[in-house]
Amino acid sequence: MRGFTDYRMAKRALVREVSEGQRPVSDVCDAHPELLRAARNVGTAVDQDCPICELADDRAEVARDDVALRQVIYVFGDSLRRRSGAVVWNRAELGDLAATHTSFTAYVVECCLVCGWNHLIESFLLGTEHRR
Repeated sequence: MRGFTDYRMAKRALVREVSEGQRPVSDVCDAHPELLRAARNVGTAVDQDCPICELADDRAEVARDDVALRQVIYVFGDSLRRRSGAVVWNRAELGDLAATHTSFTAYVVECCLVCGWNHLIESFLLGTEHRR
């Protein structure tokens, strides 16, 4: 993938700020209702715990239940026209878009259905112009 950006370091730094009390939880658990709805209905389940719910559970010394962390993919680009800004249901659909449109950017966002944590995980360029 061309133009790939991984935001894991930024995520770790943000979680560290919250854990050290430098940033309030309300700053990071502010998912927009549309993002929460997309995560609930078409998001892909992530095999990890939410870092903020995990932090709260560790502090409270309470056993964690299964936390609903999901990833949602959004696509933006002029060649997508009306589909720009839309949610992509799965990676196969992303491949179909890449084969039929010249250039667009995909953004993968992580969202917790429990606390509202959300963070950009990665972004990358796709489309016929960006094939290797």
